[in-house]
Amino acid sequence: MSNELIKQWTELNKNAVEAIKELGEINTSTMTRLTQRQMEMVNLYMEGGAKQLQALSETKGVPDIVATQTQVMTEVNEKLMENARQTMEILIDAKTQLSAWAEKSVENATTLLGKKSASGKK
Repeated sequence: MSNELIKQWTELNKNAVEAIKELGEINTSTMTRLTQRQMEMVNLYMEGGAKQLQALSETKGVPDIVATQTQVMTEVNEKLMENARQTMEILIDAKTQLSAWAEKSVENATTLLGKKSASGKK
């Protein structure tokens, strides 16, 4: 009986370590992808600012300035919307992975508890 208890405890610890590793991998992957999106946003704002400055230096009047700013902001907004869409995809993917991870963890715990209660009846 003592050996069975040690065996179950070892299996429980093994499952817990594996679950923590999987959770860490999900979190690392998600944070890496989100950080990449954020860096792209920073680059986008830098590009937009540079385009505005360049365009403003080449304009000859207020109508040109307004037209240039409108064009630059339209481009930036389109890229921002695409970035936001990609960010949502990352978050949805993370939610799916975390849900699957949680379900797997519950199944493992249920299986282990089932083994424990079955061995306790012997």
